Amino acid sequence: DSTIKIAIMIAAYQKTAEPASVEFTTLVKSMIAKSDNVATDELMRVSMDNNLGPIEVTKVIRQLGVTNTFLDGMFYIGAPLLTGIRTTANTRADVNTDPDPYNQTTATEIGTLLSDLYVCAQTGGGTFGAVFPGEISQDECKTMISMLTQNRIGTLIEAGLPDGTQIGHKHGWAIDPVDGMMHSVGDAGLVYTPGGNYVLTIF
Repeated sequence: DSTIKIAIMIAAYQKTAEPASVEFTTLVKSMIAKSDNVATDELMRVSMDNNLGPIEVTKVIRQLGVTNTFLDGMFYIGAPLLTGIRTTANTRADVNTDPDPYNQTTATEIGTLLSDLYVCAQTGGGTFGAVFPGEISQDECKTMISMLTQNRIGTLIEAGLPDGTQIGHKHGWAIDPVDGMMHSVGDAGLVYTPGGNYVLTIF
């Protein structure tokens, strides 16, 4: 689902030198705030590779130590599956969630990426600084969180928060092409409260 766009955003900023172009920033905003799949594909083409952007995203995420999260194809209808990725999570024999072969994550891993993003925005360090020194700046992390706060949908985690609570999040869901039903829904975000800030991911 579209929570993978958090990973795409992080990879795009890692691949792009500061200051980012207006085109780049507009594409990120459309991807996060509007969940625009066309903008998502174009962002990968602009910042990574015309056809293999998803592989580049997966490489960046792997370098950050996240092993069950990947993107294996563009978002446009009919996009080819690029490699066919097997992970510890999608090869479990005890449970089968019928995962999308094009993109997968886990609640823990997307939460880890958000936590890394938060630490980077707060201190300029953390995992991003250790793995990609000088490549993802504190200002870029603040910008990414700002993008996440522009995703306003009025439902899911957002709907359960007290009025005035700040959240930066990305939601997503998958519609089954056969029966037209929504079988999976996800929301992953940073929640800012007087009692402390936290990461919350729900699938």
